[in-house]
Amino acid sequence: MKPLDGIGLPFVRSGATHDAVLVVPGIMGTRLVEAATGKVLWGMGKAAEYAGRWDLEGGMGALALSPAEAEGEFGRVVPRGIIRTPSWAPLLGGVEPYDRLLKRLRTMVVHPDAVGEFGFDWRLPTEHNARRLAQAVERHLAAWRAHPASKAARAFVPDGKPAGVVIIAHSMGGLVAAAASLIPGAMADVRAVVTLGSPFHGAVKAVQVISDGRGLPGLPKENLRLLARTLPGIHDLLPSYRCLVVDDDVVALDAAAVESIGGDRELAQRSFDLHARLRTAVLPGHRIIQGTAQQTLQSLRISAGVAEFLYAGYSRHSDDTLVRDPRSGAPVRTDHGGDGTVFRDATSHGEVVTTAVAQQHTALPRTGSVIDIVCGVLTGAAHSGSHLAGGDVGLEVPDQVGVGVPFDILAHTRRHRDVTFTVEDPYAPESRARVMGSPMARIRGEEDRWGARVVLASQGLYRIGVSSGSDPVTRLVMAV
Repeated sequence: MKPLDGIGLPFVRSGATHDAVLVVPGIMGTRLVEAATGKVLWGMGKAAEYAGRWDLEGGMGALALSPAEAEGEFGRVVPRGIIRTPSWAPLLGGVEPYDRLLKRLRTMVVHPDAVGEFGFDWRLPTEHNARRLAQAVERHLAAWRAHPASKAARAFVPDGKPAGVVIIAHSMGGLVAAAASLIPGAMADVRAVVTLGSPFHGAVKAVQVISDGRGLPGLPKENLRLLARTLPGIHDLLPSYRCLVVDDDVVALDAAAVESIGGDRELAQRSFDLHARLRTAVLPGHRIIQGTAQQTLQSLRISAGVAEFLYAGYSRHSDDTLVRDPRSGAPVRTDHGGDGTVFRDATSHGEVVTTAVAQQHTALPRTGSVIDIVCGVLTGAAHSGSHLAGGDVGLEVPDQVGVGVPFDILAHTRRHRDVTFTVEDPYAPESRARVMGSPMARIRGEEDRWGARVVLASQGLYRIGVSSGSDPVTRLVMAV
């Protein structure tokens, strides 16, 4: 707030909200530190540290739940803020930082102090983190209402309405917010919640992470599986929708099925019980942004303890029966797409209207059109984004490649226009991030698919992007 030049009357900048904002990251989006030693367990500053730790046997072992933590005695590991640099894990891929979102949000409030962050220990049960979130909302709002800038701005708000809170939650953060809404009074001062790619119905990707992984060789993946099998947070992401193909039917997973492929039966049952409760959760002013157009696991089969994962799902009639082929009677398989991690329909919640953006899961919070929508919610403006990210472009790229080994970047789009790719250093300033980039070639015989062959010359984390004229669809790739 400042005086108008030559007039001296108070002036409140237009396009800003006097509410507080709290950003809740997704899984692996918070830096974790060992309380006793200060050692950084997750959220290291350099790509090489991730590659090294996953390649060494037990390198991430300190993140596994200890016997005391399994009994509910937490505190051995403490959260230390939202990650500031890109991170990487096998199967789960790269985790983008939230710096671009936070920077823009601080321009949409009357003072940067109105924007807060809720980092949480994503290894632990969702309901434990939900209780901590409820406390964080109360603390952040109280501090903001007592802030001089908040008090000054309130005088110019219609009816002198006190500041509320807007929660911006990505991925697992949306589940934490939904669980917090089940706590009486926790959402009383929350004006709106925006969720980005949150798996309200879970994700088949979580099953892939904890399964025995036959057909997915490699020490880093095995280390991740051994870790994930101990973590309630990973189990809380198990799919609760009917995704298991059994004979000619599609049914819901149960704890016994999860155990048969390497998961923890008790943690799985707790997860399914949680998701049953979350169906009744009501988030105030809820707005859902979902990623689309990316190749995404949607269903699975289990045979003799081995899971087979499918990039397609199944549709149902209004009477809840499966859509079947009229001649064979077999269920009709449909690729519904998603954000590369979460099946599109799994981000839905009750009757809440969704906004679809073609983008990868971890890139949603750094995508221009998504940030535009979030800012529209803050200011009350009906904003659907300056442009949809990527149009309808899908990106396919490995999560890990070999240094000096050629690999393919694939894109698919129905647009009849050129597609380009970029390779960037995600640790460099945006003005110097570009490593390479050029047009992609249309794949012969496949009108909607484009490709480019690339070689990465040195070890590290790279951001791969494809675009057909709008916000690029991006994904982080580790070269080792």
